[in-house]
Amino acid sequence: MIENNICLLTDSYKVTHHYFYPENTQKLYSYMESRIGSEFNKTIFYGLQYILKNYLVGQVVTEEKVYEAERIIEKHIGPNIFNTDDWLYIANDLDGKLPVEIKAVPEGTPVDVSNVLMTVENTDSKCFWLSNYLEPLLLQVWYPSTVATLSAEVKKLCNFYLDITGSSHDNADFMLHDFGYRGSTSNESSKLAGSAHLLSFSGTDTLPALTIPENYYNETNLYGYSVQATEHSVMTSLGEENEIDQIINVINSAQNGILSIVIDSYNYRNFLKEAGNNTSLLNKTIMKFLSTEGNKIVFRPDSGEPVPTAIECLELLADGFGVHENNMGYKVFNKNIGLLWSDGLNYHVIRDILFSMKNHGWAAENILFGMGGGLHTSVNRDTQRNAFKCSAQLRNGTWHDILKKPLDISKKSKAGRFKLIKENDTFITVNFDAEGKDCLQTVFRNGELLVDDTFENIKNRTVSYTHNYRK
Repeated sequence: MIENNICLLTDSYKVTHHYFYPENTQKLYSYMESRIGSEFNKTIFYGLQYILKNYLVGQVVTEEKVYEAERIIEKHIGPNIFNTDDWLYIANDLDGKLPVEIKAVPEGTPVDVSNVLMTVENTDSKCFWLSNYLEPLLLQVWYPSTVATLSAEVKKLCNFYLDITGSSHDNADFMLHDFGYRGSTSNESSKLAGSAHLLSFSGTDTLPALTIPENYYNETNLYGYSVQATEHSVMTSLGEENEIDQIINVINSAQNGILSIVIDSYNYRNFLKEAGNNTSLLNKTIMKFLSTEGNKIVFRPDSGEPVPTAIECLELLADGFGVHENNMGYKVFNKNIGLLWSDGLNYHVIRDILFSMKNHGWAAENILFGMGGGLHTSVNRDTQRNAFKCSAQLRNGTWHDILKKPLDISKKSKAGRFKLIKENDTFITVNFDAEGKDCLQTVFRNGELLVDDTFENIKNRTVSYTHNYRK
């Protein structure tokens, strides 16, 4: 079977729609939005350029693909279902290029919910059915967009608590680290989610994500970084009785820079008390490592109730290594150490930890976070309530506005054709012929990519939003 056969990259039932639309239908105009009721009040739009380059650009329809799709649909649904002639028309008369026009908000842009993010319209009346045929593939932009939104909202949260606790922002770009590769559903999803995270943060252990900026977003710069770190296979190598001997071995073997140490292989309390005991060999080994400028040790408890355990670990580290108060009266470690919490995190738990730290007099700069499954797999299409709906149809030369209006009014769709304009720094969706500059760009038309953005541009749009946390 042919990989990525565009004729089959859809929902099964959409294959039947070409003969269901009203007679003399010429065009379908559809749009994507994040509906009211989304978890966050803005959506960071990201990932469309990847989808376009990977699946839609150029000659993507061939006779071989068409006839394969016909054969499969005949067995899958039934005979005389697949619109073979229409697809052959695209393959032969249109050189295999998809006759659609796609407009979208610039990637990395935070857009208020209930606004159009993308529109799709066919450019050839023989292919009126194609706009919504592409919905399942195009709507998959919800995933990188939602991860980008989650990371951006965490970055806003971190910036807020850094500010109100008088903290340095030196490590702000590394306050949330991506540990999601092993929890992803596929390599493709890990790359997309991991690159979406890099719009707001620079810390990642998802190596495959580093390929997206270069391969799909015109970059040669690296946007993700990591550090040397242990895991339990390292820390338990000599057993519980010799745990301290093993960590001393780890520290003595480490290169200069940042070293992250997991501390809950057995008893994190005993570990931190021993680490802070200035008469112990472990403490002397730590202090020797920290004596080199730029070296830092981050302690990672990997289990327990997040809020109380994080506070307890901060206090144990304070007992052993000392703290001072910054100019706003919040505690900062005397030594170049820190705490990394990376177990069971989501936006709300991170918020609770930072809130509790503030209440206990701790500056936010003392902690880092790591998210795995919470970053890559805890989101779904309903997190930001992303939907793709047809809002206008052209029949016999006349446009007809259509909409969905169920009893669940939150699922009401928009009617007509749209522009996305900005008024007083707020996005508003208006009729296509209304006043105002359209923020939607034509990014794709008839097989050609018309906007080929850089990852740096996209990241800058997101970063400017995360620094303005009051919006």
